Amino acid sequence: MRKTTCIGWPSVDFGEMLMQPGLVINDKLVHFSAMPAPTVFLAYHGIQILDVTGPCSVLGGANDLLGRRAYEIVVTGPKAGRVRSNCGVELGCNALGEIAPDGVDMFFIPGGEREGLTAMIADTEARDWTVTARGAARRYGSICTGSVVLAAWGLVDGRRFASHWQATRYLRRTHPALDLDAEAIFVEDGPLWTSAGVTTGIDMMLAIVERDHGAEAARHIAQRLVLSVRRPGTQSQFSPLLAAQAGREGRYRDLIGWIALNLEKPLGVEALAEHAGETLRSFHRNFVEATGQSPAAFVTQLRLDRARTLIVDGHALKTVAAQAGFPDVARLSAAFRRRFGMTANEYRVVHAA
Repeated sequence: MRKTTCIGWPSVDFGEMLMQPGLVINDKLVHFSAMPAPTVFLAYHGIQILDVTGPCSVLGGANDLLGRRAYEIVVTGPKAGRVRSNCGVELGCNALGEIAPDGVDMFFIPGGEREGLTAMIADTEARDWTVTARGAARRYGSICTGSVVLAAWGLVDGRRFASHWQATRYLRRTHPALDLDAEAIFVEDGPLWTSAGVTTGIDMMLAIVERDHGAEAARHIAQRLVLSVRRPGTQSQFSPLLAAQAGREGRYRDLIGWIALNLEKPLGVEALAEHAGETLRSFHRNFVEATGQSPAAFVTQLRLDRARTLIVDGHALKTVAAQAGFPDVARLSAAFRRRFGMTANEYRVVHAA
């Protein structure tokens, strides 16, 4: 039977995995425990497909890495069959009613098109299922605009939550009393986990895997998914890199990409102007017009964003300062205090898992 191999991962005979109670991986016998309670993704017509497939890939990666089924992934629809995603790809689904709501481990509502969300909100069977499941689930939440459904069903009341930036105006108009964090890419508030949408569902699910199985497991899965960096939930939805690269018809797109890859190096205005092939005076004026920031302010912003990610990942402050391009921890902390109102160490205490 054919072996399926991924570089850096054990060779796994998936046929044998299905037939046997244990599997030999790297000369060690791994015994599979009893099937875990399901993690349910509630699908509907018009769903954003990456809101489902991204998080499922993370959980499936955890199963592969651990050599056992740590997560039983189930995608459900209003009835058994297929739901059509927003891009036309169809997903095969179990009927939601076939899953006992008091027997789930986690459940999440992904985002999607307005018509699908409206139909989902009006689905009283799905609403009653989630209300019951919330009382039993270890975690529950949403990806992207799935938060609109949770809000309509009263499942975020009294807790802080995230949503896609395009849904924030609607949520604030229809649910002004709710504690919506319009900046964060994902938010954990007790058992409620919500993400800003699309790719941020991957970041949130990696944080869940880290909580369950450790930072090293999450790092391996991120590496397998070829993620350039793991983003903390506190990171803003609004990418300064994307915004700056788009400015003035992408004039400094290549330069900005180069800056992001070389933050640990000296990046004075002279060096940037030379890399851009412009005089110092012209470069400063043109860069401000293209990005809305001076070159020095832009570099500092990227350094701080890199530092926040490294801190949340557990790196020592000396390492953080070096990799983010600060001369020492003192100047790193001074920059943190100016930007966030706290030192780098205080930020680590508040935000690190």
